Amino acid sequence: MSALVDALHSIRLFFTENLGLKASAIGIAILMFSLVHGAEDVERNVYVGVVVEPPPDAQDMILVTEIPDRVRVRLKGSRARLNAIRQENLPPVDVKLESKDETQYYFEKEMFDLPAGISIMQVVPPSLVFKWVPRATRELPVEVAIEGKLPDGLQWAADPEVFPQTVKLDGPRGVVNSMRAVRTMEVDASGLHQGVVQREIPLLGPPANTTFDTQTVLVTLHVQPKMKERVLSPLRVDAEGVVPRALRPRAVAARIRGPEALVDELNAASVLAIVNLTNSPVHKGAVAVPVELRGLPDGIKVLEIEPAAVTVLLGD
Repeated sequence: MSALVDALHSIRLFFTENLGLKASAIGIAILMFSLVHGAEDVERNVYVGVVVEPPPDAQDMILVTEIPDRVRVRLKGSRARLNAIRQENLPPVDVKLESKDETQYYFEKEMFDLPAGISIMQVVPPSLVFKWVPRATRELPVEVAIEGKLPDGLQWAADPEVFPQTVKLDGPRGVVNSMRAVRTMEVDASGLHQGVVQREIPLLGPPANTTFDTQTVLVTLHVQPKMKERVLSPLRVDAEGVVPRALRPRAVAARIRGPEALVDELNAASVLAIVNLTNSPVHKGAVAVPVELRGLPDGIKVLEIEPAAVTVLLGD
């Protein structure tokens, strides 16, 4: 039993004797580990912006190769120094080309502004490829793309109007000269209603390496009720103002046009064919008087009356 007590006493002394000294030793050990670990070389990726300055002889040229706006740089250095780097504070790399004939540009490590003690292991991509072609600009007409059908009972009253009617395209000469028109994004006709509808519609994206001087256009759409033509015949001709001796012929045919619903519902018996004789000459004889229609609902237009005038015999 005494042996067990002695063992427990020894364990207690191991953990409690010289406690301050032991705590200091542990702290020093942690500090040394941190210093050694912080001084250890590690690697880290950062992204650095790229700014390309066109060469002096490329004033009327356009770049058709894709140039990244940043490159990935693999760095090596102490953990502490790498952790101190703020990517947003890294200045971009200025790529200055001497001539348009310079087709490839290689990154040098000295181009990157980095803190002392940091080395560059890799740059991705390691170089940039440049291809310059002649530039051109051209005004192109805008075409409105319509998708779907108008709701039942509606039809187009006129062709779509677009403002501006043309868009300037800027880009490689070969691409610009091959294009004939610029199209808008599709307009869904199924959701339109009667009247004048105006919408700002985006243009379809330009071809690669080209730009438009505007991204949207104002489209005006004219929608009206579906129109229908109908012939009313025969319509008896009656005189107004004076009772004539005779009317020849006594009936005419009329071709009308209007909203389909109105035209279908129109009762021909309610339409009157009239010759107005109020201001006709009083002498006897035959006179040609134009025929007019009365009793047509608003919105219905008379396209033709056949014959347009009848012969009226006046006098006793």
